[in-house]
Amino acid sequence: MNLSSTVDENARSKLGLPARAAILGVLFFIEKIFLTRFVDVARADAALGVGGALRVTQHFGFRFIVALVAAMTVFAFASEKRWKPLMRAAPPRGYLSPGWAAAHLALVACLGWLGSQLFPAIPSSIPFAVVVCLWLICGVAAFFCALAAMGPLPLWLNRARTLGNTWLYAAAAALAAALAIPLSQEYWWSTAAATFHLVSFILAPMLPGVTADPTTRVIGTQRFAVAILDYCSGIEGMSLILVFTIAWLWYFRKEYRFPRALLVIPLSVALMFGLNAIRLAVLVLIGNAGYPEVAEFGFHSQAGWIAFNVVAVGIAFWTRSSRWLNQSDTSLGDKQFENPTAVFLMPLIAILAAGMLSHALSGRFEWFYPVRLLACLVTIVAYRKSLAALDWRWSWRGPLIGVGVFLVWIVAVRFLMPDAGVPEPLAAAPQWLRWSWIVCRVAGAVLTVPLAEELAYRGFIMRRLQSREFDAVAYERVGWLALGASSVIFGVAHGALWLPGIVAGFAYGWIVKRRGQLGEAVTAHMTTNLLVALMALGSGNWAGF
Repeated sequence: MNLSSTVDENARSKLGLPARAAILGVLFFIEKIFLTRFVDVARADAALGVGGALRVTQHFGFRFIVALVAAMTVFAFASEKRWKPLMRAAPPRGYLSPGWAAAHLALVACLGWLGSQLFPAIPSSIPFAVVVCLWLICGVAAFFCALAAMGPLPLWLNRARTLGNTWLYAAAAALAAALAIPLSQEYWWSTAAATFHLVSFILAPMLPGVTADPTTRVIGTQRFAVAILDYCSGIEGMSLILVFTIAWLWYFRKEYRFPRALLVIPLSVALMFGLNAIRLAVLVLIGNAGYPEVAEFGFHSQAGWIAFNVVAVGIAFWTRSSRWLNQSDTSLGDKQFENPTAVFLMPLIAILAAGMLSHALSGRFEWFYPVRLLACLVTIVAYRKSLAALDWRWSWRGPLIGVGVFLVWIVAVRFLMPDAGVPEPLAAAPQWLRWSWIVCRVAGAVLTVPLAEELAYRGFIMRRLQSREFDAVAYERVGWLALGASSVIFGVAHGALWLPGIVAGFAYGWIVKRRGQLGEAVTAHMTTNLLVALMALGSGNWAGF
């Protein structure tokens, strides 16, 4: 019997199981930080024997659980037949069990005391094995008590069964991810050595005076040299592209020809390894050419991400358009079709991609910021017909919301960020160059950035969280959960100012939901950024701008 069917539709809680699971995830994370305070971390790190094995096992278990939750979330919501029953599942209206919640808190208190007995300064009278067993029992019991507090256990178990073999896929992915971290470190040295020899091979015909010391793995010239350390081996980039490629092939598994499609995996990893060596070779070339600051502070920090994005996008387009790999009739090479997702995301993607490029070409200061402005304008022109069909109407409410967000923003900047004046390289530049850069910076902040971000966060992400067919969702029909989640994503993208960013995202999303017009959010966002720019230029404090 399906338990959810026994609950009348009108009697169900608006807070479904996925939302309750997310709340529990935040609760468990906070409790993890709280419980860590009761463990003597220094003694735990120095523990040997059984204690040391327990420490290693605990670290592995935590990585596995985090990876399992992430994998289950991705795998479940990638399949419509999986996520729809989950989204419909909800306990009775107003369900929250105080008894189970109290039991959970009591068990957490027990876990705190038991944690203090794991690695005590004074030997405990309780055997170590007993403490570990009691800790595990209390931990499992606390987990199930928390579930029971947020929803009936039979409902949780019923929905867990509907995921079927998704658990196996997620567990395999989580196990691989948990093992990859310690295992990859074992291969850092050998991979770094191979990278060193490849960089030497690339530079030899270009720089006749290049010197390479295989003992220290230092390569370069008298003007500029780099040391290829273990973490320069490219393992991180290869791991990222490995995960991306596997996830891509799995998501589109019905459209590819297997087993030949599996060849994409080693090819993508090899490409990342080769591009990492090319990145280091170019780094030496830039520094030797007389631009060490660009090499160290610009190219070095951005080239890796540029390489990853190039390989990921290239793999995606190539595999989707290749008849040899793709058996779908809708592959990119078969016909041209309009992609509604691209209309909403490409302006922001263009800004981000141009930002990576401008940072790579700059030193300590991003002189090539105008590239961002140009990239977004070109993208807007390319999608002008589709963008013109959107509802850009707005009223006085948009600018009013923008003023309110501006007030919140400047208060938050006052408390969260130190004062920052005009960047020194910009202040020392000729007047014509300084003001040309400032005009482009203000134009980007007031015109292109608000448009691109509202298209992406409110036009796409907020509605995509509501439905897979996001372009068919009216803004008025967006739920509060989708509005809140998209606001959090928007806020996190603003780094240290994540809190006022969440407030801003919620305000822009609310006015769109209330009025049903994306133009309201765009004008609100433009108003906020215009006031922030004027405040920065007028006061000389560029913090938050």
